[in-house]
Amino acid sequence: MTNCLRHILPAVLLIILACGTADAQKRVSAVATVQSVSAGKKTTVTKHLYCNSSGRMVTVFNSPYKYYLITNPKGEAQIYLPETNEVLNEVRDYLSNKDELIYLFLSGRVEDLGLVYYGYKIVSSENEGDGIVRKTYRSNETGRIPTVTLVTRNFLPIYVAYIDAGGKVVSKTYFTQYVSQPRFTMPGHVTAIDYNGKDSVITRTTYSDIKVDVNDPLFDFQVPADARVATDPTSPK
Repeated sequence: MTNCLRHILPAVLLIILACGTADAQKRVSAVATVQSVSAGKKTTVTKHLYCNSSGRMVTVFNSPYKYYLITNPKGEAQIYLPETNEVLNEVRDYLSNKDELIYLFLSGRVEDLGLVYYGYKIVSSENEGDGIVRKTYRSNETGRIPTVTLVTRNFLPIYVAYIDAGGKVVSKTYFTQYVSQPRFTMPGHVTAIDYNGKDSVITRTTYSDIKVDVNDPLFDFQVPADARVATDPTSPK
C-alpha cells in the first residue's frame, strides 16, 4: 500500500462516522464543505457527493489527495486512488452511508432521521405551535445512547440531541437554511456539537450546488478493472 492510501484511510473513517419522498427522485448531487474545530485546531474538507436513491454513493475528494469513496447502506466500501491506481475494498458496518444526510433525505427518512431504523421508539410527541413538534425517542439496545430528542418544524428536522442515561446531552445538531429543489428538500447548513469531557468538537457542514436528477457520469463511477488491490493496514494480521 502506498503512503497516500495509508494516510487517506483514517480520514475516510472519520468522515463516514461523521440522500420530499424517495420515489420521486433518483439522483442528488451536492458539494459539502465540512469544517471541524477541536482543541483549538480547525480542519476543512470539501467533498463532492453523488447519491442514488438505491443508496449507492460516490464521494470525490480532491485534497490532500484526489480519491474516490464508493459506499452503500450495507457497509460495502471502495477507496480508489487514481494517482497510483490502487483500490481498498472494505465491508464494515461503520462504513455504511446510511447516516449521510443526503441519503437520509433521499430515502424519505426525514421526519425521524432514521432513528426508527436503528431501533429507537417514539415515547412522546408535543406540539409546541407554529408547526414545531418535539419528539422523544428511546432505545434499550446495548451500545445505543438511550434518549434522543428531535424537533421538527413543518415536518423538517431543525434540532436533534442525544442524551445519556444520566440526562446529559452528549451531542446536538442544528439544521438550518433549507434548500428546496423540485421534489427534494434538505438543509443547506448543519452544525453539530459533540461533547467530550471538558472539550467539544464543533462541525459545520455547508451543502451547495445541490442538483436533482442531473446527468453526471460520476453517479455511475466504477473503479477501473485493472486497479491494484491494496490491503488495509489496520486489519489484524
